[in-house]
Order: sequence, then structure tokens, then C-alpha cells
Amino acid sequence: MPLHPTVLWAQRNDLIYLTVQLVDITKPQIDVTSERFHFKGKGEKEQNEYEAEIEFYGPVDVEKSKQHLTPRNLTMVIYKKEEGYWPKLQKGGKLNFLKVDFARWRDEDEEDEEEGGGQDPMGAMDFQSLMSQAGGNLPNMDDLPEDDSSSDEEDAKDKETTEKKD
Repeated sequence: MPLHPTVLWAQRNDLIYLTVQLVDITKPQIDVTSERFHFKGKGEKEQNEYEAEIEFYGPVDVEKSKQHLTPRNLTMVIYKKEEGYWPKLQKGGKLNFLKVDFARWRDEDEEDEEEGGGQDPMGAMDFQSLMSQAGGNLPNMDDLPEDDSSSDEEDAKDKETTEKKD
């Protein structure tokens, strides 16, 4: 009886990421239909036989889907036929070998923020208007003295000399 490899999954609005975590995969048999994913192959140091089958929650587009086999794993990008988030990957009950890929996972609201904010990590926040709404004006930094010495550094030096005397 074949063993089950660990399969990681994550989703976006239009696609599914599947990763079969199996080292040194040989003789892989990968079958993706619009309703299911089936993997069979040998792997790991002992070259044991592994098999996994997942019936998708919704239909997928087999023609657009891609796969990438490396010595460490098999990665699949499977496009959904209809956009939208699925409540789970598979039909039926929980599969013990199926885990969430938190490195690739995005919630629906996170994906909306990415589209709206572009590449700005601060989400296009305008701090000047934020401060003016809070009722405070930013202080004028030009009025500060230009003394290079720091009182914190002097305090630390004083503390060291008093500790040595004790």
C-alpha cells in the first residue's frame, strides 16, 4: 500500500498552489483533470511509493495549469475555471496529508489590499494629512541645536566611571 506525501496548498482568487513535499521524486505520474488531482511516484531516500488524490471543490482549467518538478518537491499552479475563493480545497472530508501552505497563503481581504495599494508597503498612506487630522503640526526640526554630542552617551560614560570607583 502506497504512503501519502504531505501536500501543501494555498489559493488566490483565480488559482491554487499545490506542493507535493517529497524529495528525490522518480517515476512521477501526475494527472490533473477539471475535477481532481492525482499524484503517484517514488521518493525519499528509500524510494518508497507515494500516492495522493484530491477531488477539487470546484472545476479547474487544466490547459492553463503548470507544474515544476525539482529534486525537493513538485509544485503545481492550477487555475480555477471561475474566480472566487473556495472555503476548502477538496470535496468531502478532511485529508490527513493536506496542509495549508502559509508561505503562499493570502486571504481575500489581503489580496484586495495588494491590488488597491500596488507596490507601496505603506498602503499609500499620506502621513501629512494624517497628522493634520489629528490636530497636530509636525515640529520644525530646523530649530534644534546642532550639538554633535549626545547626553545619553555622556550619561553612560559617567555611569561606567562611577561603577569602577565602587
